[in-house]
Amino acid sequence: MGVPEFVVYRMVTLLFGAKPVEVPLASFRNDLRALARAVTPRTRIAVVSSPNNPTGTASDPDELLAFIRALPPTVVCVVDEAYTHFADRPPDLRPLIAEGRNVIGLRTFSKVYGLASLRLGYGYASAELAALLDRVRQPFNVNAIAQAAAAAALDDREFARLCVERTRSGLRRLEAGCAALGLEFVPSQANFLLVRVGDGARIFDALLHKGVIVRPLQTYDLPEWIRVTAGTAEQNERFLRELAAALG
Repeated sequence: MGVPEFVVYRMVTLLFGAKPVEVPLASFRNDLRALARAVTPRTRIAVVSSPNNPTGTASDPDELLAFIRALPPTVVCVVDEAYTHFADRPPDLRPLIAEGRNVIGLRTFSKVYGLASLRLGYGYASAELAALLDRVRQPFNVNAIAQAAAAAALDDREFARLCVERTRSGLRRLEAGCAALGLEFVPSQANFLLVRVGDGARIFDALLHKGVIVRPLQTYDLPEWIRVTAGTAEQNERFLRELAAALG
């Protein structure tokens, strides 16, 4: 897996007694060549998040598919697509699944569908891989209310379209506002922006006391950065005002 990467992957790897092999990102982006070089005969799972959390960068779709095709048959590639709806060029894993590749796509209803509180997601893979996962999943792992909401959300394509449209507009405003404050940021393909503010913990605390919640990133070894999710136009403007005050 890359580093920084969604921290839960490392935590769960350690929980199950496996060894996390972390490959530094290159310019805040997954270094697929370095990830490929890190694969050994002991490797069983390769994890790629695109767009990445917490950087918001996306892998080139063609390069990602070539990386997966080059993996040994003993390795399963897990592609975290939690933010894929916001990407300009999301990869299509279905041809790989049709080819019989060991790949699993992971998606969530927490982002573009706005159902974070239901803690619901899904994976898609070959029938063989899905059957293996079904053996080890927890019983009753998705409740009926969440399933009903998910089915409705998948049919509400207009909501998802509006969410993507307004999120991208919000990101452009956040980028412009941070640039005006002289702050470095990473152009994002997700629904959040990674911003360098100097002392991330202090800025987080200052914003929290004003009722604005961002994510400090000490746990990702990015102590100078915060991650802010694009909100409504009003919320974005409030964040920029409070950020300017906190920096001042």
